[in-house]
Amino acid sequence: MGRRHLDVTSSTGQSDYSDHGDVDRVREATDLVKLIGQYVALKPKGREYVGLCPFHDDHRPSMAVVTHKGRAFYNCFSCGKSGDCFTFVMDYHKMDFGDALRHLAENAGITLSRREPSAEASRGPRKTDLLAAVEYARDFFRRTLADEQLGADARNVIARRGISDEMTEHFQLGAAPDSFDGLQRVIAGRPASVRTAVTAGLLRERTGSEGTYDTFRNRLIFPICDEMGRPIAFGGRIIDPDDQPKYLNSPETPLFDKSRTLYGLHLARRAIIESQQAIVVEGYTDVIAGHQAGVTNVVATLGTALTKQHADVLARLADSVVLVFDADDAGRRAADRGVEVFFAAPVDVRICVLPEGQDPDTLLRADGGVEQFRSAVASAVDALAYKLERFESSLADATGISARQKRLEAFLTELVTLGFTAMDGVRKAMVLNRLAELTRVPVADIERALPRGRTVGPRSTGERPADTETSPTPTLLPAESAFPVSRARRIAEADVLGLLLFEPETAREVAEAKLAAKDFLVPEVRQVVDVVLPWLEETDGPEFSMSALLSRLADDQLRAAASRLYFEGQKRCGGDGDSAQQHMIEAATALRSRIETEQYEAQLAAGGPDGQQTGSADGDESEFVIERIRRRERQGNRPAAIWHGARG
Repeated sequence: MGRRHLDVTSSTGQSDYSDHGDVDRVREATDLVKLIGQYVALKPKGREYVGLCPFHDDHRPSMAVVTHKGRAFYNCFSCGKSGDCFTFVMDYHKMDFGDALRHLAENAGITLSRREPSAEASRGPRKTDLLAAVEYARDFFRRTLADEQLGADARNVIARRGISDEMTEHFQLGAAPDSFDGLQRVIAGRPASVRTAVTAGLLRERTGSEGTYDTFRNRLIFPICDEMGRPIAFGGRIIDPDDQPKYLNSPETPLFDKSRTLYGLHLARRAIIESQQAIVVEGYTDVIAGHQAGVTNVVATLGTALTKQHADVLARLADSVVLVFDADDAGRRAADRGVEVFFAAPVDVRICVLPEGQDPDTLLRADGGVEQFRSAVASAVDALAYKLERFESSLADATGISARQKRLEAFLTELVTLGFTAMDGVRKAMVLNRLAELTRVPVADIERALPRGRTVGPRSTGERPADTETSPTPTLLPAESAFPVSRARRIAEADVLGLLLFEPETAREVAEAKLAAKDFLVPEVRQVVDVVLPWLEETDGPEFSMSALLSRLADDQLRAAASRLYFEGQKRCGGDGDSAQQHMIEAATALRSRIETEQYEAQLAAGGPDGQQTGSADGDESEFVIERIRRRERQGNRPAAIWHGARG
């Protein structure tokens, strides 16, 4: 680890990188399934990969990732989030474009073209500034740990805890010197760096006087990383037993949110996805002990109780979560809170209570402890069964019918609040039957006693992607009252654009039908067409692809519109690109006919084809009807409208 100069004023954004060739090279080099699969468990389904959407409270797989025919993009059929590798990283990690480009380029081993930093880069700490500051602090703490004198006490703590050199390096452990200004002194000469360090929670401002001092002093340091493995905060354990508190975490910052961060997730994520199980423990050393023992799907909370955000993160990676707690009263209270958080999550949740006096760290380091730990995890109790055991225990303490009734009613209220009424019917029936056994009350009476009208945690109503039957009219289209465009016209326009996105080679059929951007009246469709048609007409520009298109569409609503229409086009062709040409001929013909019909009807309404008002008493009404019949005959068959059930 070489000494590195801290300069947080030189971090750069999107403007630091020049031509669009960088963007195209990074996009082409990024495997979108592999990228998203780091954060969401994806499974192949038909022509796509599907998984839980990380951008909303998803309880069933509503995100599809498309990879075939070089069109790598993702789309959520529920919340509408859509885009390519850049938009995913930007939305998931709250990055700007420049940060996302740098991150993906680094992963792909691509060197980007640089520009001079913009003048705005020195105005104050941005996210990249904060990341640079925390990374510098991590290296400072690691150098301190390696120092023969300054790190001696911290190394003794590591040795007593049985942490190997390999794990020390793997988790990048460090040490804070026994000084109020160990870190502060090395950056004190650069005011911008000091401001950034304060914002990042590395330094604290003195009360009642000017100056700053170190947040962490004389502590063993555990770097806390985000899901990409970047250090964003620190945890510190005391070295001197007389110091308090025993553990100290960084304050929350623009980088660090305790309610959604899990310690060790960047190292455990792959094992969690592969095993489809996450084990949640309570401390840093518990996680390290698990990884050292080969149990690598272990993570921990950070001095806070489990939150819904933690549940959401883990639910996207695994099918089951095991919550491991100590057998004391504090552990049981933590288990109860954990069940409440995970109860309505789309995962199987089990509770593992370790033997009295044991925690994961001590158990895993004991002789035969690894086998005991694995056995305890394997025999963990289902969350519902755990709740029932706790209820049975409380029921045993109740004396008299009235007390038992109150315990039952309170338990039913708790279940409903946690989402019991929305639970799968089979599991619900099993719980009701068990309650009937315990209380000797008929199931029907227990069902009647369930509180009504209670607010239950939000549940996704998203559609299943790709092969799920959906309304043939794309949901992106506004209500007919929003603007004066007929339903048939809206359907016809959506047909043409959907097929064009699914198979760009059909653009020539659009040209042959003499359709131009001005012929599309639906606002969302028109805005996408304004980008697509000129692009497809270029002969020397970049090749068209859905991923590149979604990057060009800056608006979330437009990206969602384009993605949904792509899947409508795919459904129209039955997923067969070879049949797209014939479908486009039909769709383009139908749209052209619709345009001509509406133009003719407008002409008639204004004064008839010869400029005279229709509907007079001398037979003009008959001529008008005859002309309409002849026009319908000239239009021929209209399979596109028939396909949508819109003949009427």
